[in-house]
Amino acid sequence: MELHGQKILVTGATGFIGGAVVRRLLSEGHTVRAMARQPEKAADLGELGAEVVMADLGDEDLLERAVEGCAVVIHCAAQVGPADTRTAFEGPNVAGTENVLVACGKGAVKRFVFLSSISAFGLPASGVITDDSPRGLAGEAYSDSKFGAEEAVWSFCHARGLPFTIVRPSCVYGPRSPYWSVIPLKQIRKRKFLIIAGGRGTFNYVYIDNLVDAILLVAADDRALGDAFIVNDGTTTWREFFAAYEKMAGQKGMRSVSLPVAKAGLAARNLMSRLKHKSPTAQRAMNFMTGSAVFSEAHIEQKLGHHTRVPLEEGLRRTEAWFRETGLLGPA
Repeated sequence: MELHGQKILVTGATGFIGGAVVRRLLSEGHTVRAMARQPEKAADLGELGAEVVMADLGDEDLLERAVEGCAVVIHCAAQVGPADTRTAFEGPNVAGTENVLVACGKGAVKRFVFLSSISAFGLPASGVITDDSPRGLAGEAYSDSKFGAEEAVWSFCHARGLPFTIVRPSCVYGPRSPYWSVIPLKQIRKRKFLIIAGGRGTFNYVYIDNLVDAILLVAADDRALGDAFIVNDGTTTWREFFAAYEKMAGQKGMRSVSLPVAKAGLAARNLMSRLKHKSPTAQRAMNFMTGSAVFSEAHIEQKLGHHTRVPLEEGLRRTEAWFRETGLLGPA
């Protein structure tokens, strides 16, 4: 499918990944509608040439208006950060995705691209995980919501004949990345960053530009229809990856806690959450840090010819340059 000449809606345009997708599309001369709950936060995208529209994943009427006239919908909007209840994840991530699908079904959408996550396979995981590996509930709110959202996409699109593709990124780092770049760097600078069991867990990573490459590839390539693709540059260990941030910050001596201590701390936090009638929110970090799985992107490489364009060393160099440009780090 030729994307030029088509109007493309990106949901979650003020988020890290959605914003990166919008900027790339605009830089390549595409017609982009950027959806945001708070349009004022998308003012920079409007200045770049995007049509900014207000919509909420819970408002079906606004979603229909946002989708109207769009041939391609790239659905990036989701609850990712900490939330007090499971409903806070399930509402936007599952029900919200269903609402976007219904709006697409009422419009003239020719391609729906859903941004999922490797979390849909359940975490912690071990062994080699491929796109054919079993998925399922993990008992952790975010991961379960991504599994539920994928199920909604498979079900709706097959029933209604909506052409779709699912993208499953690993940990997305790079400029503007909140959870895998900005927050860890700030914690490292304050000496508050902790790793578990020496940081020997497997860290699966993808640089933001490489992920955007994959998203636009599946949006344009008819061979991607009805399929799902892990996008993962490679693996290292938690200690090795975040040691690079330590070096940027001029620090060393990352603190580590043993697995039993980490589990005891998690149990205490979960107990406090339940006493306050809140959903535990620390499980995801534990699951990521203690996993040993390698998430294979062989499927997207073999079927669509996608290859990592920015290797880890260059991705970290670009991330450091952005840290310094924005003042998160001082001059080199």
